[in-house]
Amino acid sequence: MSSLPCAGGVPLSFSLKTHDSLLGRLQNIRFIATCTMETVVNYYWKGPERKSWSLRFHITRDILRRYLTESLPHDTPNDATESIDFGYIAEYIAMNCLPMRGLLPSEGCNWEHDIVVDAQFCTQYGATGYGLSGAKLRALAAGDLEAAKRGEPRSFSCQVVASARVARCWVTGRRGPACYDERLLALAPVTADERIILHFHGGAYCVGERSLTHIPAYAGMSDASGLRVISPNYRLAPRHHFPSQLHDCFVAYMSLLQRGFQPANIVLAGDSAGGALALGLLFLLRDMKLPAPAALALISPWVDATCSGESWASSPNHDYLPTLSFEDPFHPTRMFYAPGRRFSDEMLEEVRCPLVSPLFGDLANLPPMLVQKGCDELLRDDIDAFVDKAERSGANVRLEGYDHMPHAFILFDFAKEAQQAFRSIASFAHAHTSEPARSHGTKRGAD
Repeated sequence: MSSLPCAGGVPLSFSLKTHDSLLGRLQNIRFIATCTMETVVNYYWKGPERKSWSLRFHITRDILRRYLTESLPHDTPNDATESIDFGYIAEYIAMNCLPMRGLLPSEGCNWEHDIVVDAQFCTQYGATGYGLSGAKLRALAAGDLEAAKRGEPRSFSCQVVASARVARCWVTGRRGPACYDERLLALAPVTADERIILHFHGGAYCVGERSLTHIPAYAGMSDASGLRVISPNYRLAPRHHFPSQLHDCFVAYMSLLQRGFQPANIVLAGDSAGGALALGLLFLLRDMKLPAPAALALISPWVDATCSGESWASSPNHDYLPTLSFEDPFHPTRMFYAPGRRFSDEMLEEVRCPLVSPLFGDLANLPPMLVQKGCDELLRDDIDAFVDKAERSGANVRLEGYDHMPHAFILFDFAKEAQQAFRSIASFAHAHTSEPARSHGTKRGAD
């Protein structure tokens, strides 16, 4: 346990490393190893918590739960909020990324590209409304334009993921274990009518550096659909508070159109906070009368940042998400929306803005939607309320519930339920986009 004073002298205790040193790394190894050993003992002594859960599932769930529950000092009082150095907290979160794995050649490949926000990618939101969040969006857009005019445009990166199945469809003429056509990893259409999945990753707007936590899930999604997955690495809170994330997602989508991708061939997707970002993007596109993607796939979308659903008080809690008080300065909503600001009824009302909490928005005139939820997740009542409202608004929406699954269960990409969700997303994507022409070079049928 590491202890550091914040600016006002309030001691903060951290369970993970506070400096990138050998001792710090050993501290993190101990944190994960202790959790793993406890889970193994409980699994063989008491049996599985859910019969369908493997030991690997239990270990993954428990590490996520312990990370989210203990990595930050959630007992810090609301009165201490303004004395916390959230710049350091951002460094601490980045220093202690969740355990992640890369892709094996048999699974696929990913490549990271930069999106430079030069003049052609700058936008103006105009009179989009949405109160304080709308005003902040307009300020972000103005800042991008000023930087571009100075010749100092900012940039952010973007992941392109192609599964091994997608790669095998293309004959490259090269020999070797990985036969990836260079075009498959480029941030440009392979063909004029290529279909893609544009996915916004989750992580409470704070976690998911470079989308690395989601790469295996993206490979699974790509494998099931035969489509490439593109994921923008939007700026993370608390260093960059909302709506920086939504602005980056808007720029990423518009940049794809500029690069030649057709809206009718894009399936937008998002899990958890990424689901809220996807819906926020659709609200902006609709209100600005800009071309929208063909369809939307949402996995455990965080549609209500006020966390008002009764399922948040579920007992027993089989999810890995903790139930936290809004008095906690490290509550996810406060961390991404207004880090360093004391909680108040005024803040709670502000986060009811549809760009922050899509549940409270106008859900009419949206593309067809597929919504997937875990039946054990704490967000399930909020998701049900969203789907019910969407249906009453005339939306074409389908809800799928996965028994005994926690929040954003596609991160458990090895589980059969996650594989089933990938196949469902694939069927949905193909149903709402047109099959591309076959006259674009040498291509083999997908197996």
